[in-house]
Amino acid sequence: MILECDVGNTRCKWRLINATEITAAGGFAHRDGLCWPSLSGVNRVRIVSVVAPDVLKEVAASLIARGLKPELAATASNTGGVRCGYVDIAKLGVDRWSALVAAYQRCNKAVLVLDAGSALTVDLVDDEGSHLGGYIVPGQSLMKSSLLKDTANVSFDSNASPSGLDFGVNTATCVSAGILASQVGTVSIAIDEARRRIGQDFAILLTGGDAEVILHHLPEVIADQIMWVPDLVMDGLKYLLP
Repeated sequence: MILECDVGNTRCKWRLINATEITAAGGFAHRDGLCWPSLSGVNRVRIVSVVAPDVLKEVAASLIARGLKPELAATASNTGGVRCGYVDIAKLGVDRWSALVAAYQRCNKAVLVLDAGSALTVDLVDDEGSHLGGYIVPGQSLMKSSLLKDTANVSFDSNASPSGLDFGVNTATCVSAGILASQVGTVSIAIDEARRRIGQDFAILLTGGDAEVILHHLPEVIADQIMWVPDLVMDGLKYLLP
């Protein structure tokens, strides 16, 4: 049995795999503590992580205490047929790399990968597996916290869910709609830029915690082109750590 983990900035997602079958899945917020499932029968742990070293150290220590040896994925110059587009490959987040590799292996052609998490990241791979770069913009939670921190007269409930793209009539709805519009706009522009770079024939995969809300508010003609893959980052672990 293999335990796979996607340790993000705010949450840890996990799943248990027996051969090729996912037998259980879940997750927990870091602030709530390390809430692992039963690890009976687990003999291997694969982790993709972008968290601060102290958080990762705590995660690893909790697994080591259970007799397991975590394996940490890393970005490489070439994995699963994908060639990294960064000059300094260590600067490309391993979560983006894992999602890229998984997406290319899944589609077997050019693919645009959208990951809507703490940051909204965009990455493009062409038919030959060359990573052509992308975008990084703050995710919805980061945008909210930035407004609360750096603006004196903007106050709102940071836990409120996005209500849509209609113009707001108070600060909270203005912020909510504006942040969602920025995410939807980034996705739309990224698709246009990908089309300009490589033409029409490419897949579009969307993942991340904010994926559903973004997908719901995209124009139908765009949304229909997108495949939502919730665990795309973990899907890449079998290629990064075979």
